[in-house]
This record gives sequence, structure tokens and C-alpha cells, in this order.
Amino acid sequence: MLGTAIGAACGASGTFSGNLTAATAPVTTTSLPIPPRLQWDELNGYCGECSIQQAALYFGTYVSQYACRAIINPNQKSQLLVGVNDQAVLSALRLKCVEFNFNQASNQQFAGYFGWVKQHLRLNRPVMITAYVKGLGDPDYDHIMLATGFISSNSASYLPTDRLFFNDCFNPVRNTRIASTLPDTRRMRVNGARYEYCIPANVCYGCAITGIQDTSGAALPVRIQLADWSEPDVMAGEAPTMLAGTVSVSGLTPGNSYSLYRYNSHQNVPTTDYARSNHSSVVNFVANSRTATFPVTLVSNGVAVFRCLPAGK
Repeated sequence: MLGTAIGAACGASGTFSGNLTAATAPVTTTSLPIPPRLQWDELNGYCGECSIQQAALYFGTYVSQYACRAIINPNQKSQLLVGVNDQAVLSALRLKCVEFNFNQASNQQFAGYFGWVKQHLRLNRPVMITAYVKGLGDPDYDHIMLATGFISSNSASYLPTDRLFFNDCFNPVRNTRIASTLPDTRRMRVNGARYEYCIPANVCYGCAITGIQDTSGAALPVRIQLADWSEPDVMAGEAPTMLAGTVSVSGLTPGNSYSLYRYNSHQNVPTTDYARSNHSSVVNFVANSRTATFPVTLVSNGVAVFRCLPAGK
């Protein structure tokens, strides 16, 4: 997917020491509640945009695949690539991220990479992972997917028996793979002889979405759930429509007053002083439990960002 473009990519900021060792521990499951979504296929595919869309919903942001790519190129000709322009898109959406350090000396990065992915998932951070696809031939990777969880007796290091959960942007059900079946080289002759997707064994690319940009420190967790797993493909000539969904807020204190702000442009989303920001709408409410839910409708080819703050913040 990247071809020669990766040589010009900015240096990634994620690191993994490789010094952690597995310890005897019970097998545990980490699973983020991020449903799969369907990517568009036009213009080399919207797998990166679809992966960001899924992760963004987990942090209270809806961004259509069209709007996501428009951040880097309004004419839709430049695809979103991990290791090239993903950080610029996430920053524009007021989301924080960290990339795996693919520039490290080792040329067999998979084990360290897999441990790095697990560490972020353990902290409830979805991770964009990259893969070779059987029958394709980009030297770096062909496809971007979203890792959403794992099963392991070790939450920091690679174990061959681990199981990884990921959304492949095509299947309405999440994928589960044993870790030892994931890596392969570009030739795809080992695990790739059996599986359609394999993570590069040598040089790995990944980006963990770590949260929202919020310098106030007062924003509460917000998530969006959509009724449908796909959006109209405007690049294929389908007309935009309204999407039904639910916004959920957690971490509330019963009896306290809050404001749920909505922004229909990512450019208007602040990181502090929300009460005086250029929001599109606001719902003021008094919490009667630790969580609250609100029905919403979203323009399928647009953007909608939600932030919940104590009243006056």
C-alpha cells in the first residue's frame, strides 16, 4: 500500500523495549466494544479511513470515510496510510495517537510489535494494524485493520498462543486469530498459504488511538453506537442519508449537572473552555445515574463530535 511513500514518512513515536517477559498468570480477555464497519472500495480502498471511523466512534466522534480522507485531500485521491498521514488526520479530529517505531534496528519486529499492540489494548486503546493480503504485492503492506482486543496470560509480551481480535473492514463479525498464525513475509507462503491477511513479520506499522485531545482534563468518556454497520458509499454514487445512533456518556455523578456539546465540524472542536466554544448544539442535563444515553441522527457523509463536561466547563 505505501510503496516508496514510506521512505518519506515522518518518524513514528511509539516504542517498545522488548525487555518484558511472560509471567505465569491466569488467561484474561481484553475486548473493546467496537463493532466492525464496512469500508468503501474506490480509489485504492478506504480501509484506513474506515479503521479511524471505528476508533473515533469509541471516543465520541463520527467521521464519514469521505470526510476522513478529505482532511488530507479534498479530491479524495490520496489514501490514508499508517506511517505517512494518519497522525495528521487523527490530530485534526482532536484525537491523540502514538505510532509503532518501524524505524528500529531489528528487521524481525513482529514479536515486539504484537506486545506493543497488546499493551495499548490493555489500556483500552484501539490500534490500527497493517497486513499483507494474499494476491497483492505492496512491499510494506496492503491493508489497514483495527485491533480491538486479545486473549492471553500475559498483557505485555507476545505469546504464540495469544488470540487477537480485529475488525478487517469487510466482515460484519470481528475476526479472531491465534498469534502464531499472524506473521508472514511478503511472499505469503507460510501463514499466508492458509489465511487471507497476515501481519508483516519484519517491518511493522501500527497506530494506537489513545484518547481525545482535552487540556481541561474534565471531559467525560463519550461513545457513539450506530444502528447500521455501513454508510452510503458516495464515491460509488450513493446518496448521503441520515444515520440513527446513540450517544452514551459514562463517569457521571448522580445529581450533578452536565452539558453534552455537539460539533458538526472537526475544526470547531476545542480542547478546553467548551461552554464558550462554537458548538452546533448542547444538551444540558442532571445525571440520575453513572451513565446517560441520548438518541442522535448523523449526516452520513459528515462529521459529528460529542464532548460531555460538567456544567459551565
